[in-house]
Amino acid sequence: MSDNYYYKDVENEIIREELLDSKAQELAESFKLSEPKRTPLSQTQLRRFFNDLKNLEKRLDQSSFERMKPLIKMVKSKVVYSREKIPSTFENFMNKSISAIQTENDFRAFMLHFEAVVGFSKEHLKKN
Repeated sequence: MSDNYYYKDVENEIIREELLDSKAQELAESFKLSEPKRTPLSQTQLRRFFNDLKNLEKRLDQSSFERMKPLIKMVKSKVVYSREKIPSTFENFMNKSISAIQTENDFRAFMLHFEAVVGFSKEHLKKN
């Protein structure tokens, strides 16, 4: 196992398969849990975070990763701002995932992982 969260090889070229399958499904299911002073995540909230990051990914095509990296890292502040309206499982997922992004390839791997989570979430999360 490589030191990188997203990859299973030391060259950071082969994404960990479970991030797009079992881990993504497990995360999507965990977002529906209720806990004190927190509400379960809705599909709308999840899509809002995903769409924000997808827009940054699109902007990456016209800009360098080094210019976009601070904006990607800033998403963590949006997670904190939403803390009472999201479950801790989602907060932990976002913080861990975004902290692991060091390169453009990491970001693109994260986006695939997040896309898989969004896909699996449809059966677990309520619409708003």
